[in-house]
Order: sequence, then structure tokens, then C-alpha cells
Amino acid sequence: MFSVLFEVNPDKFEAYLGYAGMLKPELEQIDGFIDNVRYRSLTRKGWMLSLSGWRDEKALVRWRTQAKHHGVQEKGRSEVFRDYHLRVGQVTHDTRVPAGQALLEQRLDETQTGAGTTVTLIDAKRPSDWVANASPSDVAGGLGLVAGAPGLVSWDVFDAVLTPGDVILLLTWRNDDDAEAFDKAGPPESARRRRVRVVRDYGMFDRREAPQYYPEVRKAAPHP
Repeated sequence: MFSVLFEVNPDKFEAYLGYAGMLKPELEQIDGFIDNVRYRSLTRKGWMLSLSGWRDEKALVRWRTQAKHHGVQEKGRSEVFRDYHLRVGQVTHDTRVPAGQALLEQRLDETQTGAGTTVTLIDAKRPSDWVANASPSDVAGGLGLVAGAPGLVSWDVFDAVLTPGDVILLLTWRNDDDAEAFDKAGPPESARRRRVRVVRDYGMFDRREAPQYYPEVRKAAPHP
């Protein structure tokens, strides 16, 4: 299985959701597509996470070369996105593998440009009113965050857009050994834990590991 972690800061939020809705029927027809959930960041205003699951990398290639998707990507870069960060990786551990899927070794290489080679995802259901009023660090702590854990590069915590209370903690690790050491503690009760080996890591302005070419864009001045 593969995961795609697409963190995006849309300059035009409604346009972003509109394009996402337009692509949904096309996405669901792709052989090998498993699921897709959109979250909003609790620590970074305006940032979203689109987390999708795939059977294998071939399914991702089918989606990447789909004509309508490619057209929307171009419009997103030129008209909608202020910035984005995209990571693609193989799922190496999952405490709740989706029905009909399996964890198979498909890629052994790792990102050469990303700040961390491994990501841990921990998601669970929490009362939506509690999430709305709690601090991000409290939500993250309830999902198992250990601030200052060896090898932890960064973290963020998100709440699902369509189903508030479905929260997910995203931890970026320097390497797999650090992530595995953290995982030995086990996930919180009722939580799902996944570990992802990042194969490609790129963004709107650093595309060294991107699979396709787009003309270079420059960062706009920050909004006041």
C-alpha cells in the first residue's frame, strides 16, 4: 500500500474544495484507489491535509496521468495554491489494514531531499466539541505525541473537514529507526497507527523529487 500526504495552503479555499469535489468521481474510478480524507490543520491557519491511500504505485501513476486531474493540477499551481508540500510513500506498518488490502514490500528507496524519511500517522475519533476547544498540543498529546522524542523532526495535528472529531497526528522522523522506537509504545486505545517510508518529498517551490515538470514559480510575499 502507498500513502499520499498532500499538505496545501490554498489562496482560494472555496475554489480548492470545488476542484476536489469535481475530481472525486474520477478519483473513485481509478483501479487501486482506496480512500481519501481531507483535514484542516489545528496548528497552521489555512493549511489542509489531503491523505489518500492506494493499493500500489501503479495506481498512483494512473491517477497522475488522468487528463482532468492533470489539468486541475496546473490550475491549482497557477491560480489556487499559495504553497503545498507533497509526500508519497510506502506503508510499512498499519494496525488497521483496510479490507481486501495487504502490506507488500514494493519500494526500498527513500527521499534524498526531505527533512525526514519516515512518517507516523495516528488517527482516532474524539468528541468534536472537545477538539474545537482543546489546544492543538492537547489533541496531539491525546494521540500519543511525545515532544522531544529522539529523531522527531516535526509534527502537526489535523481535524477532518467533513467529519469533525476524526483527528490525525502526523509525525515526521529523521529515519525509520527513530519511528520504530517510538512505535514500540503502541498506539492509544482505539487509535489506528501507520508508518510510511517516504519515497518522494517535494513542494511547490522545490520540485527536485517531483515526477513531472512544471515551470518554476516564485514565492509570493507573505500576506500581512
